[in-house]
Amino acid sequence: MKHYTTQNTMIFVYSMPVLDSRMYIMKNDQNPKEALIIDPLISDEAISILDTLTHAVVLFTHSHYDHISGMNWLREKLNCTLLCSESCAKKIQDPHKNFAAYSNILIMDKTEEEQALCMASFELDYTCQADKIFESEIRFSFGSYQVEITHTPGHSDCSQCIRLTTSQQGLTPEILFTGDSLVNGHKIITRLPQGSKKDYIAVTKPYLEAISEDTLIMPGHGDWDLKKQFEIL
Repeated sequence: MKHYTTQNTMIFVYSMPVLDSRMYIMKNDQNPKEALIIDPLISDEAISILDTLTHAVVLFTHSHYDHISGMNWLREKLNCTLLCSESCAKKIQDPHKNFAAYSNILIMDKTEEEQALCMASFELDYTCQADKIFESEIRFSFGSYQVEITHTPGHSDCSQCIRLTTSQQGLTPEILFTGDSLVNGHKIITRLPQGSKKDYIAVTKPYLEAISEDTLIMPGHGDWDLKKQFEIL
């Protein structure tokens, strides 16, 4: 697992076993005791970083279980605020809508050993609760960065990309957390319930194609890299 630490930009990366869903912990460049956490998952490896924090703003790229499964665990470790779109906030309260109840489907193509490992940790009745809700898109400041959340449907109807930009010298100027709207080494899945290939092609594909070529991409699965290394369907 490779973290991203360059100059004053620090993003720590953690992976869910087997499914390789990614959690990102980005420290505030102006206040290192505060962080932005994207798609929390349970990770003992992350505790050493969480212990250095006093507060975190948490964001989901979408409502699927493997991208929200660490939220309740995270609340036990750290004072945090989950900022969630209205559509996503409703789904995470229902294990059938956040797909926790169908987690076994996610691992059907895995080995018996991998399936057993996952099922030992999956919570099929998992739910969590948003602290603050916005309609569909929002902007706010995080340290020297401006955070812009954009609705990017296709993989799910509540998928969103989280874009950070700054002109501050010494910081990575553009960062994009894409969730499953853009993943490294895999095609985009739009066939799940709440997904839409039509919406992906009409809305999300043009959005991603317009992103600057030197944007740092932090995907929902697979290692981070530059946009030019990723396939946009």
